[in-house]
Amino acid sequence: PINGIMFVTANNIPWIGEITEETGLFKHNYRNKFKRFLTKNKYPASKPPWGTLSAIDLNNQKIIWQKPLGNYPEINEKILEPTGTENFGGATATISGLIFVSGTLDKKIRAFNSFNGKELWSFKLPNAGSAPPTIYKYDGDQFVFIPATGGNTLSSGYPHLLKNSDHFVAFKLKK
Repeated sequence: PINGIMFVTANNIPWIGEITEETGLFKHNYRNKFKRFLTKNKYPASKPPWGTLSAIDLNNQKIIWQKPLGNYPEINEKILEPTGTENFGGATATISGLIFVSGTLDKKIRAFNSFNGKELWSFKLPNAGSAPPTIYKYDGDQFVFIPATGGNTLSSGYPHLLKNSDHFVAFKLKK
């Protein structure tokens, strides 16, 4: 709210949609089904990056910077650039210029510099973050808290990578 910049996580994943008519109580009862359009190797069937973190200036509607969010390490070895992954965690910004974000298929929580988008830190969680990180202060110390439960949307779409869990992780920030 101080400078009018919003930090947004996004997905660039193709989906296949289908609408079917079902017989039932109503004359026209339609049902829609969606599934991810994936390759035989279970990667999105489009060009990366498949997930991004962007800084958007709300004063002029311009993207200040945009970075791939998440990574498939086995692909990264071949193309030498982060691929981004589908993500459903979200980002939380601090007044000190840090952005904490999670929810990627590589199960990492990351800290970015809010001014230039440089990744400053990452930590592999026991499972994918399933909500935006929460930042709170207790007894003079600042903490970052993240539920790392895999989330239903990601774990159901990528059961070979994620399972639902009940992990919760907190980090104490240095002063």
